[in-house]
Amino acid sequence: MAEPRLLERFLDERRAAARIACDSTLVPAPGQYVMAHDPASDDPLAVPVFSAGDSPDGFFAASPLPRAWTPGAQLSLRGPLGRGFALPTHARRAALAALDAAPAYLLGLLPRALAQGAAVALVCDDPPEELPAEVEIRPLEALEEVAQWADYLALAASRAGWRERVRSGDRLTAPREAQALIVVPMPCGGLAKCGVCSVEVGRENALACEEGPTFDWRF
Repeated sequence: MAEPRLLERFLDERRAAARIACDSTLVPAPGQYVMAHDPASDDPLAVPVFSAGDSPDGFFAASPLPRAWTPGAQLSLRGPLGRGFALPTHARRAALAALDAAPAYLLGLLPRALAQGAAVALVCDDPPEELPAEVEIRPLEALEEVAQWADYLALAASRAGWRERVRSGDRLTAPREAQALIVVPMPCGGLAKCGVCSVEVGRENALACEEGPTFDWRF
């Protein structure tokens, strides 16, 4: 296949920021990422790019992406990297919750959950348009209620959002099977163990680039 290329950019980034064409071996699973770089740009660093769902010729990319990337740009991709979501095959009530991260990070789970007959609730305050009719939309204020209903919870949050909503004294009641994608800067993509992506998980600090960025729920 030809070199990876950015095919489209979208104005409404709630659903996806862009569409990237690449070989199927480079497509990250939900919750995983690839390190992407535009060789023609002046920026020497690659950036982590997450999937917002598969496309026939590659995948839809979740925001944010560098503003300098324009349609037609050739990209260098390394990955997929990290641990992604693992939707249990027996899950029949799946909750996808976007705290202070874009719901696009979770949308790759929708076709998988619906294909196995699960009822799906998307919990966020700014949902994307044109979601499958089977998906129930709930506001963030309903997160505790939805988490108790679900038998699987997938959550996306920034490091600050994770600390504030989940690691605080007012902890969320999660089902037995739950995972959290913690969105943090990952400048080295696991090559240098620079520590920039360190997050508190359980009683330890972990490197999101290697041990995550999707973590099993641990306290």
